[in-house]
Amino acid sequence: MTGYTPLWSPLRIGSTELDNRVALAPMTRISATEDGHATERMAAYYQRFARGGFGLLITEGIYPDTAHSQGYHFQPGIATEEQTQSWARVVEGVHAAGAKMFAQLMHAGAQSQGNRFVDSAVGPSAVAPKGGRI
Repeated sequence: MTGYTPLWSPLRIGSTELDNRVALAPMTRISATEDGHATERMAAYYQRFARGGFGLLITEGIYPDTAHSQGYHFQPGIATEEQTQSWARVVEGVHAAGAKMFAQLMHAGAQSQGNRFVDSAVGPSAVAPKGGRI
């Protein structure tokens, strides 16, 4: 078949070499600590997929700042040095199992359902989204 690339063939994305084209889509997990630190539970979760043969794992949404980006309680972050360091064991375990990992950066904007840093939400529009916080 011309134009067909087997699922298990290697792939390069920028400077990242993947063993295959099987990727884990990002899924909200709500399994970080209240402070937004990655946990052993998260490390085990991602390592299972890496050991199972996935070439790329995309993390759940990670908030990047301590202002308005957190979208829900127990969401992981990389907004502080401690949060960033907590991801080291997760990434190391994934790499040891042969997979690569990309971080999905997430800013909840006006759709935030819970933010430990502030009581309000901000978004790119003056029009508030329909509905309310859960």
